[in-house]
Amino acid sequence: MESPHLTMFGSDAGRAREILEVLARYGIAERSARTLAAADGSTNLATRFADPDLVKLAPGARLTAAFTELGTTWIKLGQSLSMRGDLVGADIAEALSGLQAEVPADPPGRAKERVEADLGAPVSELFTSFDVEPFASGSVAQAHHAVLTDGTPAVVKVLHSGAEEKVRGDLDLMKKVARFVESADPELARFNPAQMVDEFAEMMSQAMDLTNELRAMQRFARELDELDWLLVPTPYPELSATGVLTMEQMPGVQTKTSADVTGAGWSVDDLTKHVTNAWMTMIFDNGLYHADPHPGNFLIPDAEHVVLLDYGDVGYLAGPRRNDVIRLLTAVVGRDVSDLTDILLIVCNAPASTDVKDLEMAVDKWMAQYLPEDTASTDIDLNAAMTACMQLLHDKELSFPSDLAMLVRVMGRLEGFGIQLGSTVTMEEYLGPYLREHMIRENSPKKMLERLVRSTTSWTRMARELPRDIEILVQQLRKGETRLEINLRDPEELTDKLIDGLMASSSLLAASQLLANRTGPTVKGVSIAGLAAAGVSVVTWRNLTVRRNSHITVTEELMKLARRVR
Repeated sequence: MESPHLTMFGSDAGRAREILEVLARYGIAERSARTLAAADGSTNLATRFADPDLVKLAPGARLTAAFTELGTTWIKLGQSLSMRGDLVGADIAEALSGLQAEVPADPPGRAKERVEADLGAPVSELFTSFDVEPFASGSVAQAHHAVLTDGTPAVVKVLHSGAEEKVRGDLDLMKKVARFVESADPELARFNPAQMVDEFAEMMSQAMDLTNELRAMQRFARELDELDWLLVPTPYPELSATGVLTMEQMPGVQTKTSADVTGAGWSVDDLTKHVTNAWMTMIFDNGLYHADPHPGNFLIPDAEHVVLLDYGDVGYLAGPRRNDVIRLLTAVVGRDVSDLTDILLIVCNAPASTDVKDLEMAVDKWMAQYLPEDTASTDIDLNAAMTACMQLLHDKELSFPSDLAMLVRVMGRLEGFGIQLGSTVTMEEYLGPYLREHMIRENSPKKMLERLVRSTTSWTRMARELPRDIEILVQQLRKGETRLEINLRDPEELTDKLIDGLMASSSLLAASQLLANRTGPTVKGVSIAGLAAAGVSVVTWRNLTVRRNSHITVTEELMKLARRVR
């Protein structure tokens, strides 16, 4: 009877053995390999574990070599993990960043066959000319020059032959291996390999359907229309499909060096400023941003325009998440240790076991080392600071959600964009004014009223449903279907804070209802009872704030306020 360990791999058991054997030879997942070998009754696998010479290498070097040996999809996984220092640690992330997936172009004629199969017509009918030799080849697709029937020069991106089937099979097996390793090896389970692979699989699945890139190009063209200097190539939906993407060919020189930029009529600082402001607009106004802003993805056709290329890697930032990011960046720019600790606890979904004081001390130490207040922004290495922050999260067993991890990567690449071209302006200099403007908008009377209305609606709905919920709970308690245990340990005065918070919210809700209904007595149409309830809300909220910040002196409070105003 076959072992249940092998049953989970099905027909892929042979390849699973091969993968675990390679990992074990480099001293990775050895316990998982032994478990599988024992279940399989295999002796050859059990005798080919860790190579003493390979085990001497640093962990990052071993993982890099193992992924390289396992092939293209594993190399792409390594590249993805190179951006997740919070998951794998800074040293391993840095080592994985050197991975390169070298995928040769398909044999001549294969791309032409794919175009004809996907578009349902001979290439001679679709294009005036189609170059069967690609001018570029990436990990999932290659690019060909072509000319449309109206004479327009075009670029045709075509998936590699058999790419979908191979990637789909690799991802399916990768998920099985990750789940097996997570169950068989507690030491590796803390890295959440199944979660890592699931996030990677979603990204790769998106990349294997070129219609996703086409839709992204169309949306970017609409939302960036106000930036008349930034050009998006026009895609041609009628000449595109799952495995084919046709777009206009854009003129221009690549921005690999400062000489390229100045030779095309731009100054380096001006280009960096334009590009960074464009990304601020994408991230915080549109919620959709290009996730690979390296110089190779830009062309400069003249002294007034820039072309943005390659929309296969994009990020999304939903409305509530944007507020999290604004808070996070504001805390960093304002050097506010308490606020940064608070938002890290929220966005990392910190478990109850997290030592908040210890985390705050670590954040304080990190900020003092990498973002000292008395240091000019030009002397701050933002990439080093972000790398150290990701390591801090890794050490505290916290991790960013995938959307924020991608944003951290993009911020680093934006900083690298300017550095590579020799810009003297830093990311912090761009972020400061943008964050202040955003905070002014968010704290405008209109926005505050919108939040008050939403809050009032939520509290009203909860108040309406609370009696029924309590009745259901009481019935379950009487029947023994539910047991209620309250263990109160409150060294941080959390109960008092909760009560103050409830009182402040309830008073605010009451004030809004009384003022809106002009409940008497009134003065010039304003409810006196409503004003009183609003006053109670303000006082209670102030008490809550004072209790929360009781460890901060008045001088520190004033200094914090001064920094925010500045």
